Amino acid sequence: MSSWQTVFKSPSWHQAEIVKDILVNSGLQAIVFNKQDHAYKLGMVTVMVNPDSVMPAIKIISEEINFDNE
Repeated sequence: MSSWQTVFKSPSWHQAEIVKDILVNSGLQAIVFNKQDHAYKLGMVTVMVNPDSVMPAIKIISEEINFDNE
């Protein structure tokens, strides 16, 4: 996992899970890595993909995902 790359960061766990699910449904391997402090919910939740999937993942995220209405 050390070579995996971050393609999305959010303070929101559910946004990260949505991004991961969309990437997985598009045929990419993706994981959610929680870097938040559990007591205070400070920090970020990241979505990571393997290095070969970085560019396709960024393209999918930029074209298909919009959290502006939340």
